[in-house]
Amino acid sequence: MLEKTLKKFKTDSGETAPLMPLFKNAEDEEFVKILFRKAVLHSKKCSELIDKNTTNWEVDRIALMDILVMQLAITEILEFPEIPVKVTLNEYIEIAKYYCTSKSSTFVNGILDNIVKEIRDDGLFNKFGRGLVGETITDEN
Repeated sequence: MLEKTLKKFKTDSGETAPLMPLFKNAEDEEFVKILFRKAVLHSKKCSELIDKNTTNWEVDRIALMDILVMQLAITEILEFPEIPVKVTLNEYIEIAKYYCTSKSSTFVNGILDNIVKEIRDDGLFNKFGRGLVGETITDEN
């Protein structure tokens, strides 16, 4: 939203230049609010998963934006069963490319892949409907 607004500004726009909307629609706004609330509520759980899957890194050494991106991705994977894991991973890797360091997307991708594997192995995976797109269905699920 901010980027689109700034691109629309012209030298003669003045102080009454309109701002782009923060959200696409009400559904988008509601999703963001729910995701944020759940990410805050599950912050400790997400941090523990990140810490456990970054064996050669101390969490204090990981860039804050990388941690935030991973926490949101983990929250979306765990708390939004209708969203396919591949969709979540692709979205957050793109976010890391845009908002984090040049090497963050590779780092975030590797850590999230390990976390998704752990979630599946621990039986914490809870996907249904469209959320199962791209998943291998076994008798255990």
